[in-house]
Amino acid sequence: MKRNKGFRINNFMWPAAVFGVLAVAAIWINIDALTSGPLPSLSGQAAPNQPWAMNLSAQNQTGQAANVQTGNVPPPRTALQVQDAFSQVVAAARPSVVAITRTAGAQTAAPGAANGMMYLAPYSDGQNPVGSGIIVDRRGYILTTFQTVGKAKLVRVTLFSGTRSEYDADVVAVDPKTDLGLLKIRSNEVFPAAILANSDMIKVGDIVFAIGSPFGFSRTVTMGIVSSSRRQITINGIRYPDMIQTDAAINEGNDGGPLVNIKGEVIGINMATFMPDNHFSGIGFAIPISDAINFIDANI
Repeated sequence: MKRNKGFRINNFMWPAAVFGVLAVAAIWINIDALTSGPLPSLSGQAAPNQPWAMNLSAQNQTGQAANVQTGNVPPPRTALQVQDAFSQVVAAARPSVVAITRTAGAQTAAPGAANGMMYLAPYSDGQNPVGSGIIVDRRGYILTTFQTVGKAKLVRVTLFSGTRSEYDADVVAVDPKTDLGLLKIRSNEVFPAAILANSDMIKVGDIVFAIGSPFGFSRTVTMGIVSSSRRQITINGIRYPDMIQTDAAINEGNDGGPLVNIKGEVIGINMATFMPDNHFSGIGFAIPISDAINFIDANI
């Protein structure tokens, strides 16, 4: 049998041709990868300095890039809602709060400081003492404390709703035992009256606001909670069985000002504080407004 000498040459030629094609393709792919830059990572982070990379980054961070650049991160929506709610409460209650000025000669009994418990007194910087009050009737009736008006028959009332306005007001009635006083503005105008709540419904932990003129700073607002709804205290031998205790800051000049709930309703009249060794302790007391209703009704 004759051997075909060309057969072996033909068998080596085809594999060599295929191998050459594959080698050329591999070299071409590597050259293209080197010239086009790295591929995007699996994590979704884009390679820098590439147009498509910047577009992808912008899409993944929509609404965040501007805040990161400026350093301003928007607060949670719930925080804004809480802030707006607080602002609305204060805006509803403040127009009814007044500053009350009496002559320096119309003094009250000593506030007393037995064991640190004392009445809130009007603030005086050497001139006429200034306390607080709340309008409870649109005809111009104002509820305050006996410590605020003392033995005065006529006081000066300052309103801050809209523009600052001052009026003379008659002291209609006082009750030293409950430390309440009622005034009537000498005017036939219609005044912004506060809404009175049912203070029997308050609970420990309720958010409250104290509004008044501490140290002469009119319409100052402080915030706290109800620390106790039925606190018994004694001042100068007079027992008060069901006071509202709060940690909202109240000081001289807050006397007669309102304690307001989260709805903007008056739940109490600020009238006492606990100051051991004359140091502020963050413990204040308000007369429940439900206890003052009979006093108001009996004198209007």
